Amino acid sequence: MISTAMGILSLLSFGYGVYLSFKAAGEGGLRVGSLGILSLILAVIGTVIGLISFKEDNKFYGTSRFGSMLCGVIAVFMIAVFLMGI
Repeated sequence: MISTAMGILSLLSFGYGVYLSFKAAGEGGLRVGSLGILSLILAVIGTVIGLISFKEDNKFYGTSRFGSMLCGVIAVFMIAVFLMGI
């Protein structure tokens, strides 16, 4: 459950960063970059929390799977975005 929430927060921070970048005509600067870093950090933490949650017994793993996959995809995407910018 927590990993899913982290994934949604990561998506929201990424989406807000994209919105600010469009609004500033691509000149977002530090604010947009910090939202990208925040999105990456939330995604990595959400992935770790999701993977740790699989160790619990007698639990419905649907939200853990969804959250882990969502955060993993976002983390890979954000790493690719940062590597393209280097």
